[in-house]
Amino acid sequence: MRTSRKDSVQTVLADILQQQDDWQVNCFSSVQEMGVVIEAVATVMADLGYSPKDIFGTRLALEEAVCNAIKHGHQHDPTKVVEVRHCIGADYFLLEVEDQGEGFDPSEVPDATAPENLERPCGRGLLLMHHYAAWVRYNRKGNCVTFCICPSEPLPLKQAVESELEAVCISPCLIAS
Repeated sequence: MRTSRKDSVQTVLADILQQQDDWQVNCFSSVQEMGVVIEAVATVMADLGYSPKDIFGTRLALEEAVCNAIKHGHQHDPTKVVEVRHCIGADYFLLEVEDQGEGFDPSEVPDATAPENLERPCGRGLLLMHHYAAWVRYNRKGNCVTFCICPSEPLPLKQAVESELEAVCISPCLIAS
């Protein structure tokens, strides 16, 4: 069976849209185990064509979130598990880090940029997450952080699909509906 150019574009777009609900889950208990998860996330991003800048920012934000979960949420208790989830969309990469701790109130965390905090050796994790992510959200309990990484440059696959759509005059909005 021959497929037309229009069919192949529709297939690629359908695959991208379907990935929006495809959450990958990793669980671990120690800082030593987080490297494998961070590397797996970085590999997926690289495969999708995210820039080195985006991958660096994601690595840093994810490492800070995991370290906070293990250090503050679990007090380094090896019996407690950190769950890292990630979901890939056509224009974003969502990450969640959830711990089994009591949670915290983000508004009570001291401002890392305040003059009295500039020389502290810690307290910049949340600042870094907010800097590199498009947005950061916490659940009510304060034991789960979700952040979104948007590509700083168009992804190669998305550019290819958009070029194909222009060539066959199909609107992505029509395919998605």
